[in-house]
Amino acid sequence: MGRSCTVNIAFLLLSVLVAGCQQSPAPVAGPSPARSPDLSSKAWQRQEPGVGAIRAIVVDPRANGVIYAGTSDGVMKSTNAGAHWQKTGAFKIRDTRALAIDPKSPEVLYAGSANGIVSKTTDGGATWQPLTVALARPLPVRALVVDPHDSATVYAAIPRTGVVKSTDGGATWKTVVEGLTELDIRALAIDPSTPATIYVGTNGKGFFKSSDGGATWHESNKGLANYVLRAVAIDMTAPRTVYVATSGFGVYKSTDGGDSWADASKGLTSKVVAALTIDPTSSTTIYAGAAGGALAKTTDGGATWIDIKPRTRRQIWSITLDPKDPKTVYVGTAGDGIFKSTTGGVD
Repeated sequence: MGRSCTVNIAFLLLSVLVAGCQQSPAPVAGPSPARSPDLSSKAWQRQEPGVGAIRAIVVDPRANGVIYAGTSDGVMKSTNAGAHWQKTGAFKIRDTRALAIDPKSPEVLYAGSANGIVSKTTDGGATWQPLTVALARPLPVRALVVDPHDSATVYAAIPRTGVVKSTDGGATWKTVVEGLTELDIRALAIDPSTPATIYVGTNGKGFFKSSDGGATWHESNKGLANYVLRAVAIDMTAPRTVYVATSGFGVYKSTDGGDSWADASKGLTSKVVAALTIDPTSSTTIYAGAAGGALAKTTDGGATWIDIKPRTRRQIWSITLDPKDPKTVYVGTAGDGIFKSTTGGVD
């Protein structure tokens, strides 16, 4: 009897130990540390030159890998094709909305700020000098262009002021608005073969054209379904072919210098277009950036478009191609930095 009790007691002790082990809960892993989303893809790589919106990007046409980006933190510069960025010289106002590079002297750039200040650098961004521009009100500089034949001639678009022009490299400016019935200019483009011909897109009155360097303007909206224009792009090989980006009706095309327009939006997933760029080596290849991170490409002059968007839902504000290698595309967004593709945006 004593031996049986001993065995039973040992058995009971072993059962309790086993049950205790089975009831002990396994440790539960905590949540993984938060990680920044990987916005890279096969065709696009994300770059981060600054914070906020990247509203303008320009590429030095002579120096390999030199790029400038207009950001909410001033003008950033890369000397290795966007792999690394650094701030350029000090700005009076950091929020940069427009950039223009002198094609003849690429170390000369103009930058337009959120409060109407135009600044100039003559040393590739090492230093900047604010220029005196007489404005009706200190509103954002929307666009800047440099005459490709005459580096001293510069145009700037500023709401409520319209278009201002300098013929001495920014030292002095004058307003050139005769015939403009809308002074809220959102886009500027200059004919590369006949630089006295200038086009503007307005915020509500559509398209205007000047044939005398801005001295006079006339409206030209035949065929346009929407008069809120965000971008103007000129075919470098056939300058009478012009494209405009509308806010809600996609892209329109003119083959007669803006005298008449036709819809060129088939296949666009977003028609709230804010950026347009034409491939300088293949003028039927065009890129359009829109709301929600939509990015589209046409290779037939706007007859059809395909979606090539990077992994972002942010507004696309700027698209720039490397003039030496137009398959290298830089896209500026409203908060996700810059996306770069070396394959024209396709896998």
